[in-house]
Amino acid sequence: MSLSMMSFARNRATNALPLLSGLFFKIEGTSSRASQLLSNLGLCVSMKTVERVKEVVSKNCVESARSLMLSGDMFATVFDNINLYLRKYQQRLTNQHSMIHATNCAIIRIDEAGVNIPEAIDVKAKLDRRGKRMRAKFTDILPTKEDDEHLRKACISLITEFILRYTPGSEKWEGRAEMLKKVREGMPQDRPIPAKKTETRPFGVFDANEGSKKGIIELLDLIRLRATMEPEEWAGKVRVLSGDWLTSANFRHARRDRRDDVTPMERLEYGEEVSQLFHFALQATQMIMRTHFGTAIDDPLSLSSHKGLLGRVWDHNAPNYAAAKSLIRHSLIARILHITMTILGFSRWSELAAWTPTSYKDVEELAEEIWAKWATSEAAEHAKSQNDDWAAHDIYFIRDALFFCEFEQAVSYADPGRVLRIMKYWCLAFRGAGQHNYARECAEILLRWKFELSDGLRKVLERSWFVNRWGKDGQWIAADLYLEQMNLLVKRIFIAQGNGVTIEYIMSKGSACVEAFRAVSHSVANFFGDADRRRRAKEIQFQEDMRVLIEDMEKKRVHRGFKKHFVPMRNKNGEIAKAPQAITKGKKSKKKKLPYVPKSAIVDVMVTGAEVWTHGKFNDFKRLTSYDPAVGYPIGEFNDVQDPRLDNGTVFDDPNTLHLTFDSPVDVLVDDLEDSGVGGGGEFDTGLETDI
Repeated sequence: MSLSMMSFARNRATNALPLLSGLFFKIEGTSSRASQLLSNLGLCVSMKTVERVKEVVSKNCVESARSLMLSGDMFATVFDNINLYLRKYQQRLTNQHSMIHATNCAIIRIDEAGVNIPEAIDVKAKLDRRGKRMRAKFTDILPTKEDDEHLRKACISLITEFILRYTPGSEKWEGRAEMLKKVREGMPQDRPIPAKKTETRPFGVFDANEGSKKGIIELLDLIRLRATMEPEEWAGKVRVLSGDWLTSANFRHARRDRRDDVTPMERLEYGEEVSQLFHFALQATQMIMRTHFGTAIDDPLSLSSHKGLLGRVWDHNAPNYAAAKSLIRHSLIARILHITMTILGFSRWSELAAWTPTSYKDVEELAEEIWAKWATSEAAEHAKSQNDDWAAHDIYFIRDALFFCEFEQAVSYADPGRVLRIMKYWCLAFRGAGQHNYARECAEILLRWKFELSDGLRKVLERSWFVNRWGKDGQWIAADLYLEQMNLLVKRIFIAQGNGVTIEYIMSKGSACVEAFRAVSHSVANFFGDADRRRRAKEIQFQEDMRVLIEDMEKKRVHRGFKKHFVPMRNKNGEIAKAPQAITKGKKSKKKKLPYVPKSAIVDVMVTGAEVWTHGKFNDFKRLTSYDPAVGYPIGEFNDVQDPRLDNGTVFDDPNTLHLTFDSPVDVLVDDLEDSGVGGGGEFDTGLETDI
């Protein structure tokens, strides 16, 4: 019956239904033979027609983005490189493996409500503020008492929410929904952006590699040409350029090298680069993995130990972002639930499952006690003074993981004030973990925000951080995460087959149209009964994971006072590294060797980072990044030294390279029922593609 109805729909007057069907079959990966059969039956259009539609839609999408750029409204240009490896089945001299290095781009409209636009786009005023950071002091990048108090309240709210949401049997508590609502309402805020649907317009792929100074200059010129702007028009206003740290660094280096060029366009004076938040989340996840992965033999509270207990089979030398983030989140929740058990006097999982709080205040008081005793730097220092490395490491992890959760919520609710507060702590933590590039990027943002931006431009840059596809509160995502979603659609979902994978095909038919095709696929699937579902894929398995971790912690009697535990530092070969024992003054024997003692691997990366900054690195940063009106931008390189105390024989021993991959749907795709502003899968996911 359905075949007959659809066949009848194909007539001389219209092919609307077969066209939608053809698009849907193409999007969902139907083979060419099956598509040809369905086309012959009259159920869908031919693949040639689909290809023509893709080209037309791509042109329309580019034209839509161009109209926004020419409208005079404020917009941000976000771009990132997209790399495709073309593997040949049979290699010949003229047919070998190759790489496509291109750049995907999107235009995002900036909400102008409450923004002084003439002030924000004034290039001369922007240039006059250069170099003001020379007045900065080290305290300008340090957290203040106000920041500490804000984080205390935020983390207590997070702990309260974890107890209410993940305690076994909590779904049966009376008034739980009201308590969860009260937690969200009590979360401290700092300049949140009102929820409003963001207007995003894909601009397509460019045949340029923005991963170098030469490439980013070429890319910016190609963007201008595609927008049909003259050089004077393009360089006459401040242009917001969004990307990752490498994008910002390449643009600054290119601008430094062109400071003596002939025109403002060639000197790149118009560009206001800003690093985006999804890549900060990637780096923060790697920082936590480097700091707390440890070794299961020495430390049963390390992430390595919890990974083994949970049976997470992903390779720790080739991890993906969602898997690492899931391990961190689930380990954090299990620790909080076990501390809750110890405070309540329970020793069994069944006792916790049978517990019901009498009021919201009881849960909040529990959270405050957990924060004070098991989540602060002071608590970790006390544990170190008791020679308990297990407890100290546990406390440092809980603190760092809670800060990450606060950052994730800040992005989900588009609160730039909360984001900037977290960056002060990460500015120290990245330094301590050896991720010096992003430590400097945190300092760059903090100092530029305070000394070198007008109020109008500051608001514009903050709004360029966030995208809200649905216009719902709590459903914001990072702008670069939106672009990574487009990259995923280009590389894996709507990629051509065989010899069709060329830069010309991607530019003309396979990039600008992907968001429209994604919407078509979603609408057709819903029409035929494939309803949206919240992917809380494995809630029962999640509770079982919590039980396993909690019972293991109870077996080892953790969170029940302090005992002497030592976690030694190991070298890259897995052997215990030793440091020379300090000796008192006296006669020295030339033949006698100094005694060696093991060194602890448990360190506070924030304290270590503060020490690195104070030992000349902050002055070096100002000297090498501050504009001088007399000589222009400074020339020089940073000299960084790695701290080997955190090495554990994994890929994380090299902190200068991002080892977390994010090229699968579970890493970047977020639906309208999740509040994860930085991606990485749902709350019960394990980070594998089987979760989808």
